[in-house]
Amino acid sequence: MTSRNLFCVVLIILIALTSAGCSKESVEYEHELTSWEDVMSEGKNKEVTIFMWGGNDSVNRYMDGYVADELMDSYGIVLKRVPMNAPEFINKLINEKKAGVSKGNADILWINAENFRTAKQGGLLWGPFTDLLPNQKQFFDNEAMDLLYDTGISIDGYEAIWGRAQLVFTYDAARVTDVPKSYQELLAWIKENPGRFTYPRLPDDFAGAAFIRNSYYELTGKYDEFQTQMSSEEFLELSEPVIRYFKEMNPYLWYEGKAFPSSQAQLDELFKNGEVDITMGFEVGKTAGLVAAGVYPETAKTFVFDTGTIGNAHYLAIPFNSPQKAAALIVIDFLQSPQSQIKKMDPGTWGDMPAIDPLKLDVQALRELSEQSGSEASISLEELNEKRLPEMNSQYIEWIKDIWTEHIGGKE
Repeated sequence: MTSRNLFCVVLIILIALTSAGCSKESVEYEHELTSWEDVMSEGKNKEVTIFMWGGNDSVNRYMDGYVADELMDSYGIVLKRVPMNAPEFINKLINEKKAGVSKGNADILWINAENFRTAKQGGLLWGPFTDLLPNQKQFFDNEAMDLLYDTGISIDGYEAIWGRAQLVFTYDAARVTDVPKSYQELLAWIKENPGRFTYPRLPDDFAGAAFIRNSYYELTGKYDEFQTQMSSEEFLELSEPVIRYFKEMNPYLWYEGKAFPSSQAQLDELFKNGEVDITMGFEVGKTAGLVAAGVYPETAKTFVFDTGTIGNAHYLAIPFNSPQKAAALIVIDFLQSPQSQIKKMDPGTWGDMPAIDPLKLDVQALRELSEQSGSEASISLEELNEKRLPEMNSQYIEWIKDIWTEHIGGKE
């Protein structure tokens, strides 16, 4: 063989090896997911790990039962749910990013608001990916504000909406005959019924934090300001009537305001045991499910303030170092499907508000959706929409937690 021919053979081998190496990297890290066909080809028969808050037994059962079974039957995907609060997995990803960990152990994150802001700004998420999702294209209003922005943060395809929520209150009609329909009425009721009301402690509980920030709209008389930018000094000044209100409330709370339930779940227990008369949360159908299961009395009902309550959305994202991005996309698309959205709205399953657009459903799916909101213990979706207040800029959520700790209830 001549030296020229030998050179050509070596060159061909090098090109082949280089091409094989590039092909292997593309498969391993899934750089070529440009169509849903690519996703389905690459994503089936894999294990997908989702990091998500694990504090709601109904949500856990929904994921471990219905969702896991459907994914296995339809796609051969094993769903592994890892209970973890969002700040924990955000810190984990930050450390992995700094250390250059290219293959993590999470494929999906349940996320929204300030945690999404931190993750997006820190380059902790993979994407954009929502343009690949068939169900989001077909069954969602992709011009809806909460598909474009998450608490004022532009989504830009880095998270997919999973559901909507709204702060609702649950009361026992056998014990509460004059239901308060505003924060001012609530304070009067608490003073007349000392020890019969409390709320989950900040900064860790999401429902407790929402209860505080929801008050800003009524107690300050401001609305649009909370979707715009202001300095921390301006925000603290605007918070003065809120601070005064909750300081005035403290002595009349359960345990005289000297302690607070550590979580929404603990507040629900106090309500169930008759120690308080009102509880709260974001799962609009949860009360109906607990009544049907015999956990809450048949006299338990839900309400919202006439002055409105905050509504928001929750999302699913893919971390930058997910080892199974294609399979993660299949899971997310399934969770956005009409069948999955309607199932999670069932009060006996989860009671979470769907994010699909009813106008894009067929007659059968629309009928099933309507049936899920027919319980006497639940508020209609129409009333919730009428009294839905916008979520705040994500920065203010963090400031409110600090204000509560510093000025209202954090120092015991």
